[in-house]
Amino acid sequence: MDLKVFLFYILTLIFTFLLAGVQGALGFSSRTIILSQWGPGIAALLMIMVFRKSEAKLSLFDPEIPRLRYLLTALIPAGGALLVYVMHRIFNPELTFAVDANFSWVLVLWMHLGALGEELGWRAYLNKRLNPDLSGLASSLLVGVLWAFWHVGLYANGALYMAYFVLLMVSYSLVMYALVEEMGFNLLLAGIFHVVINIPNLFFFRVIDDIAFMRTRGLVWAAIAVVTVLIKWSLFRSGGKMGKDSLRL
Repeated sequence: MDLKVFLFYILTLIFTFLLAGVQGALGFSSRTIILSQWGPGIAALLMIMVFRKSEAKLSLFDPEIPRLRYLLTALIPAGGALLVYVMHRIFNPELTFAVDANFSWVLVLWMHLGALGEELGWRAYLNKRLNPDLSGLASSLLVGVLWAFWHVGLYANGALYMAYFVLLMVSYSLVMYALVEEMGFNLLLAGIFHVVINIPNLFFFRVIDDIAFMRTRGLVWAAIAVVTVLIKWSLFRSGGKMGKDSLRL
């Protein structure tokens, strides 16, 4: 991991904690908005501003991306969530699902902004920066691990829970790489995937911190990731096809 990647991660943590502090000071409920989701995005923007000549350009919106790719990017995480639900009901029927009683529609609106804030950092910046120098498999694994351990609020659930959570995040990272790498790590694509994996959490809130549920979620997505890697093995075994300075804005 080069020095700039390390610096990006430190800045991400700093901005994440600062935004969490701002949210607490303003009295905003985490059931409404989660300002800290923009920690990675702000860190990425700062890195691009400071190291302008050596950083990759962001791919924000590309009219050449086929509409089918957008649809696929939404359907895969939706299908994954449905499969998690089915497998969970089979193996852990005693754990029940329900919509959060304190659910707010403001949170649904924020989820889209929060997803873009995270993906601006993780895929549009970090994964793109790593891509020319690492194989797709290596860069996806690294981003997935860093992404997982950024969720410091989940540490309280214990080491075993975090192990399954890391597996889940790495699996997401692998699947997302297959969807967005060939599209220049487009932010909109990555954001769509991210928001669709977050929305089911509104229904999973009763079991979201349960180790058995996280085990099911991690293993289901690990299976999806393995299938994805096998199907797109040529993409994962090689380095990025595009240099950092040649990517479209």
